Amino acid sequence: MENSSKKQKPILVKIAEQLLKDQQELDSLAVQWSLGKAEAKDKINEAKAELKQKIHDLKIWISTEYDENSEWAKTTILKLNDLDIKLKENTEELFETSKQEILIAVEKVENQINKNPAAQKLSVLFSIYSEKVRLQFEVIEINLKNKKSEINENLNEGLGDVRKKIDSIIERLNEKKEETDLKLEGFKDEIGAVYDHLKKAFRSLN
Repeated sequence: MENSSKKQKPILVKIAEQLLKDQQELDSLAVQWSLGKAEAKDKINEAKAELKQKIHDLKIWISTEYDENSEWAKTTILKLNDLDIKLKENTEELFETSKQEILIAVEKVENQINKNPAAQKLSVLFSIYSEKVRLQFEVIEINLKNKKSEINENLNEGLGDVRKKIDSIIERLNEKKEETDLKLEGFKDEIGAVYDHLKKAFRSLN
């Protein structure tokens, strides 16, 4: 396992930064909705490349912040490696099969991380990654099936509501520097609700 001498950022900082990044990408996601079929195919491999980088970062985090010789760490890294292998580039024709394999591997990583009570913050961070890729795949799949429609006022309002919700979560995360009294499950549920809201906003255009 590769290691890193560079001090890792506190995981709550990572969570807040990822939420901010996702918030800033909402407009880009809306643009993806109106892409043509050829451009949508390019977005498949972009989404996979983004997740591959996150897997790389997570493996470094586990090796520096947890006992990498523990059974939990070893198994988690194996499942991350399996997910990494699933993220191979492919053609439009293989997208549906590839998507299902990736999402199954994502769920296995989620379940494995959740087995360690001391990895709750890591679980919240990975839930952001997993919800993001599920949303990306859903939008891309609709584009590939030529079911896209024009962005309308309802979608724009929905995106605005999501930005406000993300702002609220980030603000509270930034207040919890020591996170001793942080109810992580509450944040995880809120993050899941944010992405569910986004999925419903896009599905409503079909």
